[in-house]
Amino acid sequence: MPKISVERTVTQTKKAVLGGLLHYNNEKMGKQKYKRFAISLRQGDKIVGGIVGEVWTAVLFIQLFWMEQKFRNKGFGAKLIKAIEDEARRFGATRSYLDTMSFQAPGFYRANGYKEFGSIEGYPGGVTRHWFTKSL
Repeated sequence: MPKISVERTVTQTKKAVLGGLLHYNNEKMGKQKYKRFAISLRQGDKIVGGIVGEVWTAVLFIQLFWMEQKFRNKGFGAKLIKAIEDEARRFGATRSYLDTMSFQAPGFYRANGYKEFGSIEGYPGGVTRHWFTKSL
């Protein structure tokens, strides 16, 4: 009989779950394109900002986006968004999505053409998590 166990390190289970999920998805949808990539903002050799995403099938998921405070509100964020969207298009993406917290950048994403499609309230400090999408 199978048993449930709680694990403090996820490597082995994550690998098994991801492998099983990919196999199942391929059975249902056929072999899918997948590409993970990052775009960086550099000052000399130092990374002062960046964006990390992945394209699965035809959709870009922007996973992580950060920039040092002194480089914000100078147009670099919009350039990074454009760069990752352009790279995703080259890979065949036709849509993008992401999530952000209310204290992070919902206004920035709206200004860059993203539309909110959902939110969850109830995070500590009155914070709300927002999901955005954009046609590429």
